[in-house]
This record gives sequence, structure tokens and C-alpha cells, in this order.
Amino acid sequence: MSEPNNNISIWAPDEIAQVLKTAELLKQKDSAQTLNVAALCEEIGISRKNAYKHKKSHAHVESSVQQQLQEIQAQHDADVEKIRLLEERLEQADLHEKLRLVMRELIIDYQKKEPDPTHKRQRLTEKYNQLSTSLGQKPPS
Repeated sequence: MSEPNNNISIWAPDEIAQVLKTAELLKQKDSAQTLNVAALCEEIGISRKNAYKHKKSHAHVESSVQQQLQEIQAQHDADVEKIRLLEERLEQADLHEKLRLVMRELIIDYQKKEPDPTHKRQRLTEKYNQLSTSLGQKPPS
């Protein structure tokens, strides 16, 4: 086995730790791709012992990042649910406003005191019943 390169490594400790973690994952998944840690250490100019020290010293960082990622995902899920509820409320408010406008038109039409219902009044009544049903209300008989 050849001696480790005496040059100072240009790889940062966290990069070394990440490469070793990747090598570990490849091994765990029985990947056809493998990473020769000894060759890597020789290439970057550090001993295997130092490489694994870097890996161990950065393990807490990975754990912390995973925890932060889980927290962000949980917050994202909560935000998505809030947006869904707000959209639902907005849709309900929109339906209520449409119902109010139809009722207003119906009142104006009824105030004309025409003996026979107009085509407009029938159309407005149908629209009122449709909106009431959409809001979960029972339309008047």
C-alpha cells in the first residue's frame, strides 16, 4: 500500500465526511457503484484514520440538518393546510357574496309588484336556490 500524499488536502472536512457517508450508503444499498475509501484518502492526501475522524466530527451536523429538514417539512405541511382552509373560506365568502347580490336583485324585482313572475325573477330564484345548495343551506320552498 502506498504512503498517503504529504500535500495538504484541498478538501474541507465536511466534504470528506460527506464522501465517506456516500460510500457508506452505496455499500448499504449493495450498489454496483462502490467507492474505495483507501484510494480516496490517498488521492486527497489524508489517512483513513483522519478521514473517519472528519466523518465522526460531522455526524452531529448531519443529524441537526435532518432535524431541521423535518421541522421545515412539518411547517410546510401546516402552511399547506392553512392555505387550503383559507381557500375554502374564500370560496364560501364568495358564494355568500353572490347569494347576497342575487337576493338584492330578487328584492328589487319583487318590489316592482308585477302580478306574474318575470323571466328574470325565475332565473334569479333558480340562481338563489343553486347558491343556497352550494352553501349547504336548504332553499326555501
